[in-house]
Amino acid sequence: VNCAFSQVYAGLDLTALRQGQTVVIQGAGGLGVYACAVAREMGAARVIIIDGVEERLALARAFGATDFVDMREHPTPDDRIKAVKTLTDDWGGDIVMELVGNPKVVDEGLRMTAPEGTYLEIGNINVGWKAEFDPAWIIFGNRRIFGLSHYEAEHLRGALDMMARTRQRYPWDKIISHKFPLESIEEAFVQQHKGHVTRAAIVP
Repeated sequence: VNCAFSQVYAGLDLTALRQGQTVVIQGAGGLGVYACAVAREMGAARVIIIDGVEERLALARAFGATDFVDMREHPTPDDRIKAVKTLTDDWGGDIVMELVGNPKVVDEGLRMTAPEGTYLEIGNINVGWKAEFDPAWIIFGNRRIFGLSHYEAEHLRGALDMMARTRQRYPWDKIISHKFPLESIEEAFVQQHKGHVTRAAIVP
């Protein structure tokens, strides 16, 4: 709650998600799954999740995702952009969230963002990794990029309140998908690299 949940809560609050809008989420890891629930609770009519791991997509559905772009069926950026545009009557996402942590997805995320929309950048925390995109796409669509790392105390309070109010609605206990003993920490990294870990815990 102190990290991922409050971050996506703050991001959607500060980018002023409005009732009935569409949110597109790149990545169904811990951040992405939290974002599904937060977007729905804040009034999003449609929450589109992009991922390629079956158990992650299933968990996103349980947390409120309404539509899915499966990377196994849409393997290229152009495929995924077309899929999002098809789901939104060629409009795109009012808010598109980068929660993958890889700069390679930034260009396609921007091209999924609707005119007047916002690209919400939270995942790319690796300093020095470069993204390449056409800035004219931002200018001519009046789009904006909003970066977020830190949040205010009010966002932590709001996130905790949301979780308490919805504890029977969403399977919060499923967010931690794997538990590893300390001596198996190397295996934990192997499994994370394979993409099957939503959130992991190291336990005694």
